Formats: sequence, C-alpha cells, structure tokens
Amino acid sequence: MKKLICIVLLLAGCSGGPAPKDTVFEFIDAVKSSDSLRVVKLLDIDAYIKSRMPEMSAEDSVKILAEYQVKTIQSLLGNGEVRSRWLRDLIVVNTETRKGDVAEVEVSFINRDAGLQLYTKMALHRQPDRSWRVTFFK
Repeated sequence: MKKLICIVLLLAGCSGGPAPKDTVFEFIDAVKSSDSLRVVKLLDIDAYIKSRMPEMSAEDSVKILAEYQVKTIQSLLGNGEVRSRWLRDLIVVNTETRKGDVAEVEVSFINRDAGLQLYTKMALHRQPDRSWRVTFFK
C-alpha cells in the first residue's frame, strides 16, 4: 500500500500542467468557437505582436502595439480572417518539442478546395503557473 501511495504522489508531483500540444488544441478550438475569453487566456498577445513587429522607437511601439492588439483579436473572432480560414481548413496538430520553458508544436492547415497545405509551428511559453500560452502562430 505504501508503494502505491508513493507512486501516486510521484506521478501527481510530476504533472506540470497541460502539455503544449493540449494548449494548441484548446487555442484552435477557442478561435473556431469565437470564445474571446479563452483566446485572450491562451494567447500572449504582447509576445505575439512583438515577434511580428519591426524594430521601432518606444513611442511608436506603444501606439502600434495597441492597434495590432485590436486587429489581432478581431482576426481571431467573429468574421475575422484567421477564424474564417481556420473554420474552412482541415487543421492537423503534429509533434511538439520542448526546450525548458519554450515549446513548438507543428501544425498543418489544409485547404482541400484549393489543394494547398501550410505547414507551420506554433510557439508557446510556459507561464509561472505551469500553463502554456501561444506566442506565435500563422
């Protein structure tokens, strides 16, 4: 009995929250269902925008960052461009790789009507609460 309790405690202690791949699945579902609360929870929007912005002055950066935040969220919800594309495409989530607090998950978007496939990787960063947030996607 003591061995069983030790094994259960060991397994419970090793679980570090959800896997990055699980977070990607949840993020895709949140976008497809236009769930703004989950999208905001799962996307590190500042990190996402900063990874896509060119170098600029701090003053310009603050102004542009606010504009990009609104545009990014709009593209992920309602009739937004990203949401519309994700609803149309077949999405295949593949392998994940982790290096410390950073992870990448391979994702393929397949447009069956046009016969096109986009292969990309979503980047994630582990949060202090051991959850993962998306920092980059296409």
